[in-house]
Amino acid sequence: MTLKSFKLAITAVAGAITGAMMFLSATPASAANPPYDGCPDWALCLYQNSSGTGSKAIVIPPPAGSGGLIVRLTQVHFLNGTLADNQVSSWINNSQCSVEFWDDPYGELHPSQVDYAPAWSWGKKADYDAGGPDYYKNDRISGLRFGCY
Repeated sequence: MTLKSFKLAITAVAGAITGAMMFLSATPASAANPPYDGCPDWALCLYQNSSGTGSKAIVIPPPAGSGGLIVRLTQVHFLNGTLADNQVSSWINNSQCSVEFWDDPYGELHPSQVDYAPAWSWGKKADYDAGGPDYYKNDRISGLRFGCY
């Protein structure tokens, strides 16, 4: 190996090491998803944190024309594994269905509706952050009633 090729090899190795260190030490730009990110069409997404952030639970409503469906959040988990019951801080409705959000501590839907999303209003959102007007709804939702008529 000549001196010139040796210097080229050293330069290449140093460049590769520097590039790898920059790659490994860079702050991941996509580590946090944008608000309300990743909710599929025809789904209702529930978010663990306010402003559509944190882990989400994706709830698929019944098809249009099928009537209604009750979903208890004691059977729904966020993608991080946490039970969604009384943990919802925001949501987006991308479905064609209306959705009633219920505070349901005893396992039976009773007259304590927390929120409502009308049918055919794709992208309707709610946020129960600490500084907002609906802060008192934070972490109260434990049941959903879909109307898909």
